[in-house]
Amino acid sequence: MMIYQLTMLLSFIMSVFLFLRGYYEAVKISDEQGNVNGGTMIFCFIMGLIFAMFANNLSNTIA
Repeated sequence: MMIYQLTMLLSFIMSVFLFLRGYYEAVKISDEQGNVNGGTMIFCFIMGLIFAMFANNLSNTIA
């Protein structure tokens, strides 16, 4: 039972970190001129969603 709680907490922290990192990249991109590379922003948002789904599934398993 303890391992599920730890993995849920880790997944939640990772999703928040990745969403914040994606937001930071979006703000940085919006300030640039010309062509930009948005790969990091897209990757962070997608992985943030995946980790949020992991945290949600683990929280449903615990409850």
